[in-house]
Amino acid sequence: MFPRRLVWVFLAVCFMCLFNLEYLANIFGKEPEVIFNRFLINTPGCRVRVLAHPKKPVPFVEPIHVMGCSRPQLISPLYEDDNNYLKASNIEEDLQCKCWRMERQDDRSNKYLQERQFSLSRDENEPIQVECGHQMYRIQCRNNENVVKYNDVIFFIPPPFEKEKTPRPFEKKPESLSVMILGIDSLSQMHFERNFPHLTSFLDYVPHTFFLGYSRVGLDAYENVVPLLSGLRSDELEQRCLSANKSTYDKCGLLWEKFKDAGYSTIYGEDTAKGIFTDERAGFRKQPTDFYLHPVMLEMDKHTRYSIDASELIHCSGGRQFFDVLNDFIDKLSFYMQTAPFFSLFWHSQGVKDYYHYARRLDVDYVKRLRRLLEMDILDNTLVLLMSDYGLRSGKYRLTYSGMREESQPFLVAIYPDWLKAKYPFAMDNFKQNAHNLVTAFDLHATLKDVMDLNLLQNQHVENRTDILRGYPPKKVPRGVSLFLPLPLKRNCDSAGIPSHYCPCTDLTEIPTDDGIVLRTARFLIASINQIIGPHQKCQQLRLYKVMLAYFVDLGESSFVYELRLRVSTIPGDGLFEGTARLTDTFHLTGPITRVNEYRSQSFCVNETSIKMYCYCPN
Repeated sequence: MFPRRLVWVFLAVCFMCLFNLEYLANIFGKEPEVIFNRFLINTPGCRVRVLAHPKKPVPFVEPIHVMGCSRPQLISPLYEDDNNYLKASNIEEDLQCKCWRMERQDDRSNKYLQERQFSLSRDENEPIQVECGHQMYRIQCRNNENVVKYNDVIFFIPPPFEKEKTPRPFEKKPESLSVMILGIDSLSQMHFERNFPHLTSFLDYVPHTFFLGYSRVGLDAYENVVPLLSGLRSDELEQRCLSANKSTYDKCGLLWEKFKDAGYSTIYGEDTAKGIFTDERAGFRKQPTDFYLHPVMLEMDKHTRYSIDASELIHCSGGRQFFDVLNDFIDKLSFYMQTAPFFSLFWHSQGVKDYYHYARRLDVDYVKRLRRLLEMDILDNTLVLLMSDYGLRSGKYRLTYSGMREESQPFLVAIYPDWLKAKYPFAMDNFKQNAHNLVTAFDLHATLKDVMDLNLLQNQHVENRTDILRGYPPKKVPRGVSLFLPLPLKRNCDSAGIPSHYCPCTDLTEIPTDDGIVLRTARFLIASINQIIGPHQKCQQLRLYKVMLAYFVDLGESSFVYELRLRVSTIPGDGLFEGTARLTDTFHLTGPITRVNEYRSQSFCVNETSIKMYCYCPN
């Protein structure tokens, strides 16, 4: 028996040690990056652990400086009494202006139709009438010293039923539900929770479902949106509908074509000219949707844009950011959304995919967007998918363990009208239950196909389709399953079409970076990169500098597969790459090798997007 005094001394020492350890941990230590025994998904086929939120602001990520467009918005479109006008404001000196009316030629160019000139004075200016209907204009104004003072693109989308002073009520078919996809690039579930507190609060006032198991299936936005629009991987789509000379996507049977055939208006807009189908890709020969923002963004990108950040990644035209132009496009179309069923895809990428703190600036904008839809009663007949393609793919936060895991867990929340639950209880019960299973863009494609025929959501149809689904052998279950049906509980990444490198169901165990098998795997990754860039003679071959991190990939007790995930540093160029290799008698990649640090102008000598992240161009 220890003397009482020694016991108290021992307890005091323990307390001091604990206090000092906590103090040191707060300053230097790592916060726990996963919360053990807590899972986002916990099914027989997949367990996804909850990641811990940083308790404090991320110290190594600099706050983004408040940025705004530096030039004034001197001219804005005005629609009044069935006519289009250019309305001038904030004119501080006399200006001579040129105005070019244009129309889309293809996804690479616009055709100029007419040029006119007009003057603006510092005194009051009358609105300038221009052609009626859907129009697009580029305007440039110079002062008396021939200095350009205004350069912008203006577009008009007059409301439907122009002769009527009040919009018609929603003329829906016997069974119709509109679709609005609001995509935000590079936003993980955790990043959404960190940066959208107001939007999260707004969701409490509308029926919604947050899909905790939504996972990326491809490298970039293109590879994650193509499955949504086609039900196919991007390589499958290209083999099916693109010729060897990389023709356009007109004959690919994308989802908006099916909605158009079903009597829906179709809409597509992005806040960049270098979009999902147009960034080093052929785009479309014919306009793909009834309303299409790309011609406006293309004209801005070619003639009127300027940058407001040091890295030249966030662009303005006139006094508006490109994101504001996308918002204006949605606002102009809201009157159409009130009058007829529609399918729409809007995608926002500028800023949010490049800066860790930029997402917080979007919170109020998206609340305003959804509140306007609510006030206009558009949400009464619309399924809204608020979603992303993946988490942040580069930057300092991406180099943390949480950043690495978040990259494969984009956010997805569905907003829908109350009457769906009342009219289709079995389908909507499945919809909500599937929030706790693995979900992919392949499933969203199947789900949206059901929206075109809501009769498929009747209880009897759901029961019959469920019986068919459960009758499939495990390896024959379709890759894409409608979320109105119950997803198999034994679903895993393989059956869901998720490459192992992106699989959120795996646990990672850190192992020594100097282990022999780790070094062999690292050399295999570098050899794989060099094979990719081999045909491009301007790209310098890479060499292994260091293995930064190595993980054993735990695929579950029943798996006899051995996989390693590595982060390697290469020279020249100081590239940081991650890849997952499966070890059998040889090495096999389980997904693309990804670059996790910025490369900016290092790849100036090549144009292909798929090569740029690997290529180091010598000076």
